[in-house]
Amino acid sequence: MAVIDSLEFARTEQTLRGSLPIPGLARLQDSLHDHLGQVEFAVKGGADARRRPVLTLDIGGTLHLRCQRCLGLLEYPLRLTNTLLLVSRAEVESGALDDGDVEWIIASAELDVASLIEDEIILSLPYAPRHGQGRCTQDSGAVPENTRVSAFAELAALKKDLK
Repeated sequence: MAVIDSLEFARTEQTLRGSLPIPGLARLQDSLHDHLGQVEFAVKGGADARRRPVLTLDIGGTLHLRCQRCLGLLEYPLRLTNTLLLVSRAEVESGALDDGDVEWIIASAELDVASLIEDEIILSLPYAPRHGQGRCTQDSGAVPENTRVSAFAELAALKKDLK
């Protein structure tokens, strides 16, 4: 995958477009139901209103996450746009970053674009992805094989029957 000089990339307002296959995103694998598909991305260099170097990321695709309620496949539409301020290590160490609401990364002469894209995807994922109410296999009463029904689920079913 591409490695860029992030400051030069931003200064010259370059754009890099491409796609990453899901199996190549190793740190993302634990969150996925399967390894199908790919994500499309665009990285654009530029400057913010204060003329500081930034990278703007546009990432899209469909991920197959694992529903935390039924453990089944959950199609997750990934649409992500983020702007990252490029800062020096000295700025970070001195505490000179006063913009608490601005996301930043340390500028690098060898920034791995695939790792940056994977980091942004991981940070954007829901903590506990679930199907909507009534859309899980568990909501319909179907229980995956070799899965013991919890006592709390049985109590909830009894409570519904009493109403």
